Amino acid sequence: MNKQNVKLDATGRVDVEYYVRLAHEQRSEYIAEKTAALFAKVKSLFQSAPVGKFSPSH
Repeated sequence: MNKQNVKLDATGRVDVEYYVRLAHEQRSEYIAEKTAALFAKVKSLFQSAPVGKFSPSH
């Protein structure tokens, strides 16, 4: 990113609040994606296990 692309506030300074909000949104999206992937992986582990494997034998 160069100086021409930097978002400025009304006073001409770098709009720090904008970048903090942007970072928060991106971080939240990333965490949501990784959490969904983790749950999908755990779910697939339980679905692929044979049903009788965890039952006690008599």
